[in-house]
Amino acid sequence: MSNILTSFKLHRILVFLLSLSSPALAGNEGMQSNYFEKAKAYTVKVRTRVEYPFGKDKRGSFSGAGFLIDREAGWIITNAHVSSRNPANIEIAFKGENFIDARLYYIDQLLDLAVLQLATDKIPIRAEEAQLECIKKPVIVSPVGAFGHPFSLSFSGTRGIVSGERYRWNRYWVQTDAPINNGNSGGPLIDLTNGKVIGINSATYSKGKSEGLGFAVPMTHVCRLIELLKQKVDPSPSYIPVSFAGNKDNEEELIVAAVYKKQPVSWPLRSGDRILALAESPQKPMNNQADLIHALRGKVGDVQLVIKRGETKKTVTIKSHKRANLLDRVGIHVSGIVLGKSNFKDDEIINPENLFFVHDVADASIASLSDVSSYSYLLSVDGQKINKIDLLCKYLLQAQSDKQQIEIVLRRKGWNYRAQLKYSKHEISVNNVKLVGPKAPASCH
Repeated sequence: MSNILTSFKLHRILVFLLSLSSPALAGNEGMQSNYFEKAKAYTVKVRTRVEYPFGKDKRGSFSGAGFLIDREAGWIITNAHVSSRNPANIEIAFKGENFIDARLYYIDQLLDLAVLQLATDKIPIRAEEAQLECIKKPVIVSPVGAFGHPFSLSFSGTRGIVSGERYRWNRYWVQTDAPINNGNSGGPLIDLTNGKVIGINSATYSKGKSEGLGFAVPMTHVCRLIELLKQKVDPSPSYIPVSFAGNKDNEEELIVAAVYKKQPVSWPLRSGDRILALAESPQKPMNNQADLIHALRGKVGDVQLVIKRGETKKTVTIKSHKRANLLDRVGIHVSGIVLGKSNFKDDEIINPENLFFVHDVADASIASLSDVSSYSYLLSVDGQKINKIDLLCKYLLQAQSDKQQIEIVLRRKGWNYRAQLKYSKHEISVNNVKLVGPKAPASCH
């Protein structure tokens, strides 16, 4: 009998507690829904067409999301993989509005981040700027919403929690179990406790491999770039003329493995040195390459690093020099091939002759039918080594005018007899020779 009475009392207590908490829960649900409603005022659709892709970009038409961060400047932020690095055109649309033209204003070489700019008089009156969380890191298990256009379900959100802060693919990510699907890329990851944007939805693991693993670019890093842009300072990463020894079991140390001497800057470091911090902020230790890159953003000239060499701590002076802006990159297109300079920091080892890099080969193009492969190096054209873009452009234009085939030799990584490089020869007809890139001139110089 006593057990029955005890169970009855517990049941009444539970019902009472639930009755007290239900309004709070309902209020919280309502507030989260309200943040999604507010997101409709700053989130946009982004669609991009790419004809001549560089690097990891692809040829074709793509769509995603973005969000307004500065009405006065006309700035929209999205993913770099949504905008691409060399778009033929970009259009954005606010909710209930037609698509309008935008241009690529800035693209980052580390973060999956692009800043788009549009004419300010085209921004709807009812559009609002997103509130960004620029200071506090996301709190693990806090509720978040991924907003965007998943599977063409326009201006909709999914909910989850922040499940971690992750260092992966040489950069930091906010990890979340809020579903990030096709169409969410570039959209805001919203803190559902206050409505602030804490990240840019970027990637998810294959649904066939996992569930609940999505990644967003942290707004704490994005805000630093935006602030520099507002100050008219180029936030592009500095050259890092060293490579580091990685250890999958310990990602919290920065050990120099190789030092390069043919970059625009050279640092007085040795193999085995451990980079600890900037001398100006020793309380902020550097655990990985991303920490170093972010610490050097906006800095030009002499910078002091605290390092550990053997058992001794010391301060060394390095030069900080920004990498060339990706928007200034110029490549060349011929017969379906996009060629350009590789600009890798270890080029003095893998490409000491400064050869052109094959960024892309279009499907069903002349080059594709001749078995030309991406990620190769152009060793020669008709037996000549040409490593200047204006000379190559003029040579190809002459061959096109004369309706002559050219013979190209490519080099790429691949096992061969007692060798780690393979060479291939291709004969191709020359057509559609042109300079390509966001700021490419109309003709060869």
